[in-house]
Amino acid sequence: MRILAFVSLLLTQSFAPLNAAEKEKPKTSPAILTFYVTGIECASCVEMVRQSVSDTPGVMDLFVEQRIDSYASVAFDPQQVSAHQIAQAIFDSIPLHGRPYEPRLMLTIPDYAKPEIAAKVDSVIARHAAFIEVETMDKAKGELLLYFLPLKNDPTNNKPQGWNHLTLLHALQDPAPKGLGLKVQVLSEGLDMLNLPTKTPSQ
Repeated sequence: MRILAFVSLLLTQSFAPLNAAEKEKPKTSPAILTFYVTGIECASCVEMVRQSVSDTPGVMDLFVEQRIDSYASVAFDPQQVSAHQIAQAIFDSIPLHGRPYEPRLMLTIPDYAKPEIAAKVDSVIARHAAFIEVETMDKAKGELLLYFLPLKNDPTNNKPQGWNHLTLLHALQDPAPKGLGLKVQVLSEGLDMLNLPTKTPSQ
């Protein structure tokens, strides 16, 4: 009888319904971005960047690779952290060779070669001038390089801070009248190295 009572108690504890606080929150599909990073020159640099970014709340996984155009591909919850905060975490990594690590995004907009389209794109980008700067790498190919301006995080604010990349992408990609209806590619690499439960789009 004592054994039966003990087993009954275990079953009751194991299958007791979860209260509201214990229930799992709905999962958000991660955003995935590749930040091309200058200043990564060795394996220790890779580790510095990896540690800084992985310590950022909302980051789900990342892969950092050192090469001529080194990069950090990051999967993150856009409801918890912004692309700007991740870029700042990269910049704030401990520099090992005398200069900070500088993150950038690479965009391709094929129609940017058309003067009338370029003017519209430039106008949209200008609305984000408080957070980013954009350099034209190859206008004929529509290749743009996006730099992040410094961000001062508020540690008491648990919401995403700074620039949200999705705001710019929607303004460029969404059909009129909400957006310009353009084809935009955000260059990405190393996505197969990310450890994610399911396959998700990169934006």
